[in-house]
Amino acid sequence: VCMRCRRAGHLAKDCQSLPFLRRQSVAEERVQRQAQRAENEKRFEARKAENEKKRAEFESRKAARPTKEADKWESYSTYTESTASSAGFVYEVDAAEVERRASMDRDVRKLAKVLREICKLEECEHLETLQAAKMARKTEVESELESALGLARARARHELRRERAV
Repeated sequence: VCMRCRRAGHLAKDCQSLPFLRRQSVAEERVQRQAQRAENEKRFEARKAENEKKRAEFESRKAARPTKEADKWESYSTYTESTASSAGFVYEVDAAEVERRASMDRDVRKLAKVLREICKLEECEHLETLQAAKMARKTEVESELESALGLARARARHELRRERAV
């Protein structure tokens, strides 16, 4: 394998594709690369200007076209079956049943238990470190319980409405 051209079949001393000595100096190669880069940038800028010109022409043609869609939305109502209010079709659900189902939710029961334990710990005089840490979480647990209860109520209402709709 040739070390200069990386082709198989000959060695570096016998390489015919790349000469052993440089044809140009490093500075000349650098100038040549810079000239090539400048040429590429000129072509890029020319293509960019041409594309901008085409885009401007397209935008002017687009602005000149009559807009059927805009006229349609100006003169027609958007009231359809899909946008109609569904409030008349909502089935009323029993609040007591919603609360019963919400209180049966696993997260709600778990957080309620933690809150009960914290209330019992408030009555104690001497607390261990883990118990004190649990007491410090009381406001956080209360807010989590409220959000879990709200979510459970929403799920329960949804389930009841689906059951009544069937």
